[in-house]
Amino acid sequence: MKNLAEKLKDARLRLGFSQAYVAKCIGIGRSAVTQIELGNRKISAEEIQKFCQLYHVSADYLLNQDSMEAKQIVFARGFEELNENDQQEILNLIAFKKSMVGF
Repeated sequence: MKNLAEKLKDARLRLGFSQAYVAKCIGIGRSAVTQIELGNRKISAEEIQKFCQLYHVSADYLLNQDSMEAKQIVFARGFEELNENDQQEILNLIAFKKSMVGF
């Protein structure tokens, strides 16, 4: 299981964010982001909240749970932002993929 530092780095990379961009959004220096991702700097509850908002993950994921849940959360949040036609298209694709593997 990954630790907090690894999860934060993975989330940043998955979203394609630079450390400088994250630092600006969180309100800390880029070197602080580096130190957090290396596990060399403690992180405050307020910073965890900001990382959660920026990365679209839950604090539970960052502090406890596995990476699959984070992917599901990111998908769910992204899905909610789509219009009804796009949501239906994705649901149809899921149904099709399930039928192909015999769920």
